[in-house]
Amino acid sequence: MGKEQLKHFKMRATALDVFFKKNKDRKTVVIQGLGFVGAAMLTAVARATDSNNKPLYAVIGTDLPNAGGMNKIDCINEGKLPFKCSDQFLQRVFTKCFRQGNIIATCDKRAYKVADILVVDINLDVKKKGLKNSSKNKVFFSNFVKAMRQAAKLVKPSCLIIIESTVPPGTCEKVLLPIFKLEFKNRGYLRRSVDLVHSYERVMPGRNYLNSIISYFRVFSGINKKAKKKAREFFESFIDAKKYPLAELENTTASEIGKVLENSFRAINIALIQEWTEFAEAAGVDLYKVLDAIRKRETHRNIMNPGFGVGGYCLTKDSIIADFGLRNLFRKRRRLAMSLNAVNVNDKMPFHSFSILTKQLGKLKDKTVLIMGVSYLKDISDTRNSPSEIFYRICARQEAKVLAHDPLVEYWPEMKIKVSNDLSELRKNKADAVIFAVNHDSYLKLRPVVFAEFLKPKAFILDANNVINDRKSSALRKMGYRLLGVGKGHWKF
Repeated sequence: MGKEQLKHFKMRATALDVFFKKNKDRKTVVIQGLGFVGAAMLTAVARATDSNNKPLYAVIGTDLPNAGGMNKIDCINEGKLPFKCSDQFLQRVFTKCFRQGNIIATCDKRAYKVADILVVDINLDVKKKGLKNSSKNKVFFSNFVKAMRQAAKLVKPSCLIIIESTVPPGTCEKVLLPIFKLEFKNRGYLRRSVDLVHSYERVMPGRNYLNSIISYFRVFSGINKKAKKKAREFFESFIDAKKYPLAELENTTASEIGKVLENSFRAINIALIQEWTEFAEAAGVDLYKVLDAIRKRETHRNIMNPGFGVGGYCLTKDSIIADFGLRNLFRKRRRLAMSLNAVNVNDKMPFHSFSILTKQLGKLKDKTVLIMGVSYLKDISDTRNSPSEIFYRICARQEAKVLAHDPLVEYWPEMKIKVSNDLSELRKNKADAVIFAVNHDSYLKLRPVVFAEFLKPKAFILDANNVINDRKSSALRKMGYRLLGVGKGHWKF
């Protein structure tokens, strides 16, 4: 550690000491992992108040002492969320909690020693060996287990440990419980039970980010009755459980299955619609109108829409994590074939849009292609596993000049490039084609006349995420542009 780094570490350690003294009469909650879930969870818990409307918890966010982790820690300690966010409610609540002094972030391991409650929101990464065979992959389970072993060496035996990370079913009972028991025994706590809980969040980044935690249904279970009781009391302190009752399952494995099954169902739903998207395009049918009609039936209201692809940190990998648990923790040879195949279909969705593009433009060499939206979902800044990354790479391999715009993403870490936030910047390099990959609200509001600012005359427009309605498409055609849409078979030149 260099002199400057040591100086900053000592400053942070001093700030933590001050925080401990200021909040000595409050229970301490440690949120391990300050990513898109952890930072929002930090805010949700810090918002909780007692009967006197005073902060109920002292909340400490922890992350790794690497560049990414320290950047998140410094942002929070400067009163800023570590990512761009369109949820003004989350912004306001975070600022209020920061000003009232019951939020801090650190990489100091002392935080774990004082924790009354530890909420684990660290990633369990998956590396796919190619896009078309999700059965061949690497789940970095040992990294997660190592982090939990370190926590077990530090936390008080009375600490309530809540695993929010998506883990292979069986993890809490078969892997983590034995680790915590062993480490407690090694520290001289021979007869202490482990208050271990699994509860999965349903965080939805976007305009209802914080409400997806505090005003939504929560599933959980504990390793024993005491853990379940403590978890219920904790969740009810910051979640509106009267309006959104907690769902307590029989054991932690049931809760773990709930998370990966929920997301596998959604992934299969998307994969099914991709098949029918291609059918509708071939038949010249507007699939959006078909789906709207189908949703009138109560049993079919959650059928998905056509789209550009699947991204983010859940739907792209949760079926793989479930399959890992089946094979490695329950020692079964069979595979979750349907779920894994859905991941394969969804991974290939951007290739469908690419095929439409090349049929219209021919060879892409020296053509300028503009991607509108690089996050994986509307109105968020998270680019993890974004389908736009796949599309960018295949266009670049064809020697196209690829431009990227997003209203919320300034830097695209996976591609290591800056992203334009201002459409006026694109006037210098007008595009031969634009693909609307994400249906950000700002894109939905674009007037037809604005398209001329970033497109060449008679350019090709591909709406891959229902950004352009029929009325606007008609206006754009009159301006000389060519348009096609994913799932919009009724759009013809």
